[in-house]
Amino acid sequence: MTKDLSRVPRWDILRNFYRDFDNGRKRGCVEKWKKEMPKKRLERELFETRIHIEFLNDRHEKMNKEFRWTYTNMKKLIALDQRFRELHRSIARTYEATKKDLAALIAQKHKWYREYELESEICPANDWDIPGEHEYISDLLFWYANWESINICLSTNEDQHERHKAYNVPAWKEMQLIDRFVNSGVTWELDALLYDSDASLYTFRDVVRMKPEQFEVCYTLRF
Repeated sequence: MTKDLSRVPRWDILRNFYRDFDNGRKRGCVEKWKKEMPKKRLERELFETRIHIEFLNDRHEKMNKEFRWTYTNMKKLIALDQRFRELHRSIARTYEATKKDLAALIAQKHKWYREYELESEICPANDWDIPGEHEYISDLLFWYANWESINICLSTNEDQHERHKAYNVPAWKEMQLIDRFVNSGVTWELDALLYDSDASLYTFRDVVRMKPEQFEVCYTLRF
């Protein structure tokens, strides 16, 4: 699905951010953007998208430099990682239960159930606000994230039948500060949120503020 990534800029929020960004290196860029804003609708939307991507990248750079890897923040990352593992276990249980239920129907001569596919995807629930952050920025971060890269869609028809189990990656960078991740790896979803800037412009602080219950599993059953 193609998303409309254009948003009307909140000039006051952008101006406040760039006032202190990198010792004022880009101070005045907001006024420059306002003057350069195209009049034609399509060109304006593309320009708004470019502004927001630049802003989110600059915000990402600034806030990650300022982030402190405290014990409390590490515990919050562990809790989020555990949530992803819990959801993967739930997917595995649902796959097995579906297989059992449909096998019973097939045994009762319901032949049209022989071919089916159950897809699952770990995705954000309706609440994607970041506690303590302005709604405008929360919305930008959500809409500019590539959720298809962060949360891989899994299927009962996968060649690798164990793909629904939590896909972990080795701990690297700051994740090596957390013993649990060094020993057990990090779930793909958490690693992507923290380190894949092509998929996520959430900062470390944004991620630790996320509530584990903000993520859920969506299923699609096809016959």
